[in-house]
Amino acid sequence: MTIITASNGYSLRPITEADYTFTMEVLKDFPIGSNSYAQRVNEFSTMLYVTEGFTIAKVKAQTPTAVTMITEKAGTKLALCYLDFSELVVETRMGMVHPDHRGQHHYTAQLMLAGNLAYVQCECTSSMQEAISTGTVNTVADNWRPSLSASETQRDTIDKSGDGVTYTLNKITATAAEHETYRAAHSTWGSVTYTLS
Repeated sequence: MTIITASNGYSLRPITEADYTFTMEVLKDFPIGSNSYAQRVNEFSTMLYVTEGFTIAKVKAQTPTAVTMITEKAGTKLALCYLDFSELVVETRMGMVHPDHRGQHHYTAQLMLAGNLAYVQCECTSSMQEAISTGTVNTVADNWRPSLSASETQRDTIDKSGDGVTYTLNKITATAAEHETYRAAHSTWGSVTYTLS
């Protein structure tokens, strides 16, 4: 299966059953939904299932497919992302860092590695993700998109746990060229190279 290794020691690899505890801990405080233990088990099961059927060839053939990838450095699991591919567009359905590793720029590493998977290996033309609108999230998003376009307007959704909490989401899109421009200009990731195995 596809493993992307960056010259700075980060890697991105498919989820396996051995990632159970890590994934359960990451999903526990994922921001939308109640995330009961049973819900997390079902989500992990789905992640394994879709990953087993994922191939780069399917993406290139524009066959809808999905994969969950784990970001690691020096053997330490840091983050995971659930990527959904359709018509050469990749949607980040979930992107999250383990609670023990937040605030250390590992999400940027995950975005760069997933960008290599999507744009270089799978030849996708664009990406999309929805993120809860917070000052921190918007600051990060602004690095990728200096201003939100008309199609990236905020919208509300109701928390599925039924507690009445409403979240404002930003829909953030980027083209392959925008990703590459940002990556190339990044002080840490501009000179990083990648290998596929």
